[in-house]
Amino acid sequence: MASNRETNNRRLSNRGTSHRALLRPIGIPGKKALAPLAVLLVAASQVLAQQPDVGEIVSRYGLRPVSPPSPAANFSLPDLSGGQGALSDYQGNWVLLTFWATWCGPCRTEMPSLEEVHRQRADSGLTVLGVSIDSDRAPVAPFVDNMGLTFPMLWDSKGQMASAYRATSIPLSYLIDPQGRIVGVSRGARNWTALLPMIDAMIATQPVDGSTPPPEPVYAQDDGPVDLPSVLDPPTAEIVLSEPHPQPGKGFFLEVQLQWAGNFEEYLPHPPEVFLPEGITPGRMTAASSSRDGSNLVTYRLALEASSPGSYALDPVELRYTPRFESVPVASRLTGPTVEVRPLRVMGAKALALTLGGGGLGAIALLALLWFRRRRAIPSGSSDDPHYENLRSRFEQARAHRLKGEGPAYATALGLLELELGPESESQGAALQQMVEQARYGGRVPPNEEMTRLERRIERRLAELRPDPRKTERQALRLRDE
Repeated sequence: MASNRETNNRRLSNRGTSHRALLRPIGIPGKKALAPLAVLLVAASQVLAQQPDVGEIVSRYGLRPVSPPSPAANFSLPDLSGGQGALSDYQGNWVLLTFWATWCGPCRTEMPSLEEVHRQRADSGLTVLGVSIDSDRAPVAPFVDNMGLTFPMLWDSKGQMASAYRATSIPLSYLIDPQGRIVGVSRGARNWTALLPMIDAMIATQPVDGSTPPPEPVYAQDDGPVDLPSVLDPPTAEIVLSEPHPQPGKGFFLEVQLQWAGNFEEYLPHPPEVFLPEGITPGRMTAASSSRDGSNLVTYRLALEASSPGSYALDPVELRYTPRFESVPVASRLTGPTVEVRPLRVMGAKALALTLGGGGLGAIALLALLWFRRRRAIPSGSSDDPHYENLRSRFEQARAHRLKGEGPAYATALGLLELELGPESESQGAALQQMVEQARYGGRVPPNEEMTRLERRIERRLAELRPDPRKTERQALRLRDE
């Protein structure tokens, strides 16, 4: 009996052991089973945490992220075949939207790489969409054919969408996700083929799978300006004529004032190109930089001269500047002014003829003499003083260093120049000497405001030293009056 009892207890014990063993993996894990599961959960959470978002991917490759993503403005524009195309036609795909023009050299540079990206990633859910901002449609189609471009192309005839997308400088490209949100911005020409890894990583965050419906679109409700970070505001420019009604043979100036907010180093400006008509001769171009109302200002001054009376359109004016994180300039065109060159009028010619008693040859000779003296009295871009010209040339070279972003060279050149001109006090001279040494040997540059004050101070000193080509003439007139 005892042995039977022991046998039954052993069976019950075995059944209980087997039951407990079956319950562990199903719903009641033991301590040993919980440990590996916890490790797996922690590892999975770490992988998810390390997964970069689109903003991080875009920023890693040198583009400006838009975080949080901003709804894109939907639009419909004519295509090159006579139909219409809309941004929303590609909803559900990633879109690389680029604004360009046939006259834009940097745009021409990046077009082959955009075509290559289109050919290699069109089947992966990326659409390359071009928008031409040419005012005339005629050159667009031949340009597209000559470049062998096959991605969709639209034409913004009135510039409405270019304005909404702040395409005042081109090339300008936007990365738009399948929901219709802007996630990245690129100013300037790029080799987009080299950015294929970025595009693949970007698509991987929201794969385009034909088996699933596209996400709900979030396009902006109106066609107004898209909401973008203020740092993306490009430079603006103002064009000013020194003399709207010059006379033939008398020099005048065209000033292009380039202005932008933020750091001075945000953009590297380049001299503008002014398309001049026949009859207008260009002279020397100078540049000066300063700060005004919290903005940075670079003023280009181009000397011009008209050969004969008439109406001359100084148009267009093409601006170029390189964003801080780009390597290729962006281009922008402005409508230039029209200058009315009026015939030369000699004051008192009638009275002079009467005084000479109608002597034709004498009047002509005297008029020629007055004309010659008038030409001699016009200040030119240079003077007869070699010392002044040397100082002026060094000042312009210092400005060129600043425009190129060469801060230490700029500070060194300005400091040495003012030391030669003579500081106002010993303390100022010692501070200048220290600034030159720190810039030359340590690469340290004073703040922009301090450098701007120094530049203006030197410019005033040079203005005081500039030789007066009419000084002798005025002295003779004063002696005669006395």
